[in-house]
Amino acid sequence: MSEGAVERYEDMSPDGRLRLIRQADGDVILAIIPPIGSGRPMVDVEFCSIGAGGGQSPNTLRALRDLMEAMRLDNIEQPQKR
Repeated sequence: MSEGAVERYEDMSPDGRLRLIRQADGDVILAIIPPIGSGRPMVDVEFCSIGAGGGQSPNTLRALRDLMEAMRLDNIEQPQKR
């Protein structure tokens, strides 16, 4: 999978969502976007590829890339309308 982003709404609110962004260097940013009006801030974390300033979690990085693909397929097979 090349660089890009995928986003999926959660099941428990009308607008909370999960966003994964794969950067050109292979790093993946995971962002949690809470429901509007929840009073909670958006948070994100980044997992880096080996040799790109990190690489301490190769299994987690691989799982996040797999999750991106799963979310992409869900968006195709079961599009969400909000």
